[in-house]
Amino acid sequence: MIEKQNAINLKNRKIIKVIGEEATHFLQALITTDVTKINSQELFPGALLSPQGKVIADFLIGKIDQNYMIDITASLADAFHKRLILYKLHKKIEITQPLQEIINVFWQNELDSLNFNLSFIDKRFPEKEKVVRTYGKTPFLIPEYNIYWDRMRIHYGIAESDQDYEIGKVFPHDINYDQIHGLFFNKGCYIGQEVISRIHHRRTARRRFLVVKSQYPLTSGSTVKAGTKILSQLGTCAKNEALALMRIDHVKEAMEKNLQFTVDDIPVTISIAENMNFTFPKSSVEAD
Repeated sequence: MIEKQNAINLKNRKIIKVIGEEATHFLQALITTDVTKINSQELFPGALLSPQGKVIADFLIGKIDQNYMIDITASLADAFHKRLILYKLHKKIEITQPLQEIINVFWQNELDSLNFNLSFIDKRFPEKEKVVRTYGKTPFLIPEYNIYWDRMRIHYGIAESDQDYEIGKVFPHDINYDQIHGLFFNKGCYIGQEVISRIHHRRTARRRFLVVKSQYPLTSGSTVKAGTKILSQLGTCAKNEALALMRIDHVKEAMEKNLQFTVDDIPVTISIAENMNFTFPKSSVEAD
């Protein structure tokens, strides 16, 4: 039985398939994900970067035998598809955009008895949440909007480009990709890899998506301030919780000065999602 409050039908996504004997080699040299680490029925986050290391496409990628399925926001699908074809050259692969499949997400549901063509565990989330993405032709009576889905993404600091950030403006570290299986540092070269490796090894990631909470409802696009200083704008909101991309050193500085964090003059708290392994930078006093 499906608990509908723990399910959502995604209308704003498309599928791209990369098929052929050279598919693994092709993708491995192109995207942030180590595709050799993907097991059956797993979806990993991935990104295609500019040579400067900025995210120009974000997606989820899964493996079917030795072929790959990419789940990407609809607004990026056509441009990403064309870019893959541009990089294909003479490799023995096919890159297709099949007819739209029905994409559902379930969490904390038992799905073994349900009939889906394909189902994958979403590796961005902790295993305890049982987040499963399904693909098929059979419709289910599932809502197209679910505040609990947004709330869970916020809780775990998982941002997406269609709601939280602008393509071409962020590094993978900014969107916490190093924390949610979206970056691999021993996989070899790919576009933008040198920049990302330098950020990682020098520990110079300054911006992160953080969790903003209030006692009152929050609105996407609202300005986050520390005192009178603007820190960010809100992305995804779910009632009194939101995601926001911020300089973590600026947040720490404001905390040390006991400045009040506000959104539209409403007091808020700012914190790191519980599943993240980074911390706010140490102050000069703490460093000593």
